[in-house]
Amino acid sequence: MKNKKAVLIAVVVLLLLFAAGCDSRKTEPVQPPQEQPPVSTLKTEEKQPEKIEYGEITDPAVLEKLWQEYLYDSIATVGNTREFNSAAEIDPTYIAMFFWFKYISEHGEGSLPLAGKDSTLRLFPLEVVLKYANRYFNLTSLDVSKVEKHYYDPGKRAFLFSMGMEGKRPSYTENNPWGFQLDKVTRNTDGTVTAVMVQYHPYQTRRIELTRTLTLKEREDGSLYFVKGKWEYANNKLVALTGDYQRFEKISGFDGDMQELSMVGEVDGRMILAYTPYVKEKNTVLMIVTPNTMKVEKKLDLGTNCEYSDIKLAGDALMVRLKDKVITFTKDLTPASDIPLPQVIADKIAREPKYDEDGNPLIFFGGYDLSQDRTKFIYADEAGLKLWNIADNSKKLLAKTVDIKGSQLINHSYHMSPRFVAGDKKVMTTMSGYEGNLGYTLYDLDNGEAKRFYMDPHGSSAAIRYDTGFLGVNTYNRHKETSEYKSVYLDFTTGNVHEIKLANPGETGDIRFPDMCYVGKNHAAFITYTRDGNDNANHMSYINRLNLKTLKVEPEVVSVKAAGTHILGVLADGRIVFWYELNPSEKGLCITK
Repeated sequence: MKNKKAVLIAVVVLLLLFAAGCDSRKTEPVQPPQEQPPVSTLKTEEKQPEKIEYGEITDPAVLEKLWQEYLYDSIATVGNTREFNSAAEIDPTYIAMFFWFKYISEHGEGSLPLAGKDSTLRLFPLEVVLKYANRYFNLTSLDVSKVEKHYYDPGKRAFLFSMGMEGKRPSYTENNPWGFQLDKVTRNTDGTVTAVMVQYHPYQTRRIELTRTLTLKEREDGSLYFVKGKWEYANNKLVALTGDYQRFEKISGFDGDMQELSMVGEVDGRMILAYTPYVKEKNTVLMIVTPNTMKVEKKLDLGTNCEYSDIKLAGDALMVRLKDKVITFTKDLTPASDIPLPQVIADKIAREPKYDEDGNPLIFFGGYDLSQDRTKFIYADEAGLKLWNIADNSKKLLAKTVDIKGSQLINHSYHMSPRFVAGDKKVMTTMSGYEGNLGYTLYDLDNGEAKRFYMDPHGSSAAIRYDTGFLGVNTYNRHKETSEYKSVYLDFTTGNVHEIKLANPGETGDIRFPDMCYVGKNHAAFITYTRDGNDNANHMSYINRLNLKTLKVEPEVVSVKAAGTHILGVLADGRIVFWYELNPSEKGLCITK
């Protein structure tokens, strides 16, 4: 879930922007935009039409000027805004990035000062950005009050960027890193120019996936500035579902991102959902949703932002783990009580992380949990897994941090995401590692025995929803010299690990995300899949159901062609709630029979 697919082109762009190193050229005074004669993209020096001609522009010279001056740099910047009807609606960071590319093409990055002694970022003054803003967007000001601090330094009144694009700029007739092609440019009678760009996916099929339309206004001097923009995904009718299910367009009463939604539990046959937005300024919201209608019956705004893994169903109560307390609610979302954290845990959370010269933690906090009967806490720090007894304020070290010998990458494996399981009689933790975990620990509070399990190297105990067990699908034991992949189920109560035989395991070796598996009260659901390396239209996802009592698999309850598929939850009666999306034009929400 917060494992953030949101706005993929924007993510790629930001990674490219910050991945490059420093420029070694001598720093010179910051230069304003070059005062050049206005570039008319509708005229050429060789041909000066005596009268204005409306309609499609086909002159290659004019199209090339428009591409180089406006369109190419917009692809990875202002074009990432899904829709805007005025330049003021565009994220100021995208606007500044657009000008950043202009500036370094005119002056080079070396003319800008570094953000700090050891920084690779350059200070791009707001004053310079505003001069470009007037030139390309007809703006005289930018609201930078909400720009994230790693992009803007308010004290220095400057954006923070690093070199992102070098080398030859492609022509509008050539392929480019973003996969966009100029499709059509039209001069309109209202004094605007409309440019349409299309993106093919995959390129070999020449199947249009996305259309971007940008509208620019012409000034009297022939120059242009952006006024409107919009994305539109093509509905190529690629998605197909088979199986016994009921489909809905969406959850009625919920307009957020499905990637930020998770199922916490169930009350009287209705789902308890948690909306945990990635944006920290937005609050977490709990909801009760009727699965037969997919309508929100009740909402509760928590007034704060938290992770999906901070919320758990504990018997007849909901618990939300915060940094200073645990807040509880009844299953129908009625506020119950607040339980303050023991000072020892609050102090651990408040510490600033510290690392040695190799990047290994010196100060570490791996999370905490409260027992269902509210008599004890567990938490993990750099020393290990610890138990806090509320009755007598006593502390006990249950399992030490594990020393790693002979590794050049890490020197310790820490306990993370501790969770009470098996009716508060056991504790499960995830052991930290490098590029994945180093297994799991199941600690028995009755006999003091700690067992290590090596399964699902990319999973986490943070994803536990029900006090039943832990499922690893198509996983391998990284501690054994074997490439064999297995599916296994750990029963919390017995501590036994059972192999789950899959007739068609599908693709193996990939990182599996949390929403590809859900362990419920009586059943679990998981996704297997196959991929076509040449055409995503042939991708297949299969939803499978596991009976937790018999451990028998019901394979391919539903199959989904082309679209990414995500499990929201599993009801007590075994029905699986899932959603799929290829793009905003081909998506849906379903519940199996």
